Amino acid sequence: MKRVRERFGTSHPEDRTGISGVRMFDGEDLGYADRMKFLARQQKEWADQQVREKEERKKAEENDEREYADQTLAVTRMRGMLEDDSDQQRHDMYKRIQLENQRLAKEKAHKMKEKKKEELDQEYQEIAYSFVPYGETPDLPATFDEYAKTCLLYT
Repeated sequence: MKRVRERFGTSHPEDRTGISGVRMFDGEDLGYADRMKFLARQQKEWADQQVREKEERKKAEENDEREYADQTLAVTRMRGMLEDDSDQQRHDMYKRIQLENQRLAKEKAHKMKEKKKEELDQEYQEIAYSFVPYGETPDLPATFDEYAKTCLLYT
């Protein structure tokens, strides 16, 4: 028997012969139509799979972009809230400092006024006692303010 080239999916030439020996000829492909249908179906499935994968990648990218945009928006909103809170705290702190400075200024002015009054009273007492003989008490008001008021009454 002649040695022929064997193909995948076909049986050995010796096994192809039947009673008449003419059931299948060399080069004849009885499964060609089925194989072509299978390959076409497989190719279509691969193409559909690639389309699905491409759509899934596109959806995943869109989802990632949307999540990134949402995260960026949330971070921006949070940063704005923190900045507003910080600005409010700074404003409140400056307001407290301002009020404290005003209180200290008033306190200082009051102390200066009291000190000036004490100095005037002391000077008044020194002047009043300087004209009175030793051991006697002057017949004058006790403080400079009282003396100034009596002076205003006589004018």
